[in-house]
Amino acid sequence: MSWRHAAALAIAIAVSACAAAVPGYQPPDPKLERIKAAAPKGGGFDESGSYNLTDQELELDCKRLSGSITVKIIQMRDTDNRARPSALAAGAQAAARPLVGGTVYGQDVAADLRRDRARLDALNRQLVAKACPAFDLDAELKPGNSNSPRPLKAPKKA
Repeated sequence: MSWRHAAALAIAIAVSACAAAVPGYQPPDPKLERIKAAAPKGGGFDESGSYNLTDQELELDCKRLSGSITVKIIQMRDTDNRARPSALAAGAQAAARPLVGGTVYGQDVAADLRRDRARLDALNRQLVAKACPAFDLDAELKPGNSNSPRPLKAPKKA
């Protein structure tokens, strides 16, 4: 081993020792700070399973709300075509989640559908609150419905 290789190895060991001394430290990153600032705030699921809109969802206009609902309806209609995770895969994901993080989405399809429906209901209520055309979610999600999702007419203003 040449002296250059030895010097490079010594520097690598010294740097790795410094990194090990302060686990979890990340130097400030302006890009990461911008991403954190743009992340949605508030909202999410409460203990009863109902969904509260985030600050960004509350600001969406009729067109964007309708678009979000349309996409989710189409995704939910396609649930029967999704592959179910094997018990082994679901168990491995659940065991690894505390170590590496991650989501529970995809492990329990029925729970995923309940969460998706709760979010759809909240978005649809926001359409009604903004006097926009809203969806008949029960009709749109009825088994066998393959029509393009369409909102109903907006309620007449008093």
